Amino acid sequence: MDSYVEALLLEIELYKPLLAATRIETVFFGGGTPSWLPSPLWEKIWRALSQLPTFFPIEVTLEANPEDISAEKLHFWKDLGITRISVGIQSFSEKVLQRLGRWHTPNQARQATELIARAGFPSWNADIIFAVPEQTVSDLAEDLQYLVELGVPHLSLYGLTIEKGTALYKKYKRKMFEPVEDDIYTEQYLFIHDFLEKRGFIWYEISNWAQHGHECQHNWRYWLRRPYLGLGPSAHSYIPEVRWANIRHLPSYLLALKNQGTRPWAMHEQLSQQEVWEEIWLTFLRTRAGVPISFLSHASTASLHPKLSEWTTKGWLSVQNEKITISKQGALIIDNIVKYITNAYSE
Repeated sequence: MDSYVEALLLEIELYKPLLAATRIETVFFGGGTPSWLPSPLWEKIWRALSQLPTFFPIEVTLEANPEDISAEKLHFWKDLGITRISVGIQSFSEKVLQRLGRWHTPNQARQATELIARAGFPSWNADIIFAVPEQTVSDLAEDLQYLVELGVPHLSLYGLTIEKGTALYKKYKRKMFEPVEDDIYTEQYLFIHDFLEKRGFIWYEISNWAQHGHECQHNWRYWLRRPYLGLGPSAHSYIPEVRWANIRHLPSYLLALKNQGTRPWAMHEQLSQQEVWEEIWLTFLRTRAGVPISFLSHASTASLHPKLSEWTTKGWLSVQNEKITISKQGALIIDNIVKYITNAYSE
C-alpha cells in the first residue's frame, strides 16, 4: 500500500501544472477498495491535494466495502474532508450475496448502512445489484424499503453483468446457474423506477436515483463531458477533446512513475468530430439533461431523423423543453439506440 500511495503522489506531482490551472471542485476515491487504506496514507494523499492552490472541493466521495466500515473510520474520513460515502451493499439477501460471491454478510451490510446514516455525512449512496439469478422482486423491495426507511439520499442500481475472467463467469461456464431472462430484467428495472418515484427519488441517470439535491456532482461531470483527471492504475482522464488512460497493471504503473518518472499512459487519443458527436449521444442521453434539440442541426445524418421520430412514437424517447430524453422503457434498450446512432455516423 505504501508503494502505491507514493506512486500516486508522484503522479499528482507530474500533473501539478494542470491541477494548478483548474479549479478542483469534486474528487472521487474509487476504482477498487480505497476503504482499505490506513489513516496515515489517507493523510498523505489529502495533504498533497490540499496544497494545490485550486483545491476547493464541494463534494468528495469515497467508495467503501461494508466489511471495512466502522464508526472510527467514518469519523476519521469525515474529519479528513470526505463529504460523501458510496457503499457497495449489492444486497441484504444472503442468497443473492452468495450468488454474487461477495465477502460481506447481510448483517455487516445492515450495520454498515446504519453507521453511515448516523455519521452525519452531507450525502451518501448505496449500490444495489438487480437481475441476479434467484433474486425476486420481493427481495428487491425489501432491500429498497430498508434503505429508504434508513434515510438513504442516493441509490445506484445496476443490472447484473457477467464479465469474462470473474469468479461469477467461471460459475456460469460450469453451468452452476443461468442468467435471468430479459422479461425478468425488465420487470425488476421498471419496479425500481415505480418504487423509488413514489418515495420522492429523482431518476437522473440510467442507473442512479437521488433525493433532490443529492445527485452525485462528480459523476455529472463525466456524463456531461466536463474535464476530469483520473489518477492511479486504469484511471481515465478527459480534457476537450483528448482522452487518456493509465496502465492497468499495478507493477507496470509503479515502474513508470518511480523509475522512469513518466506519465503511466496505456492509451492517449485525440477525438475526432464524429467521435465527439457519438459521445454526446452516449453520455447526455443517459441523463435527465438529455441531448439538446439544437445539436441535431449540426450533428445529424439523413437516416437519423426518421429513426428518432420512430423511437419517440414508441415512447422510448421524449422531445420536450428543447431536448431529447430517454424514457424508462427506452433505457432498457439504450445500448441498441446508441449503437444505431453510432452506425449512422459511420455511413
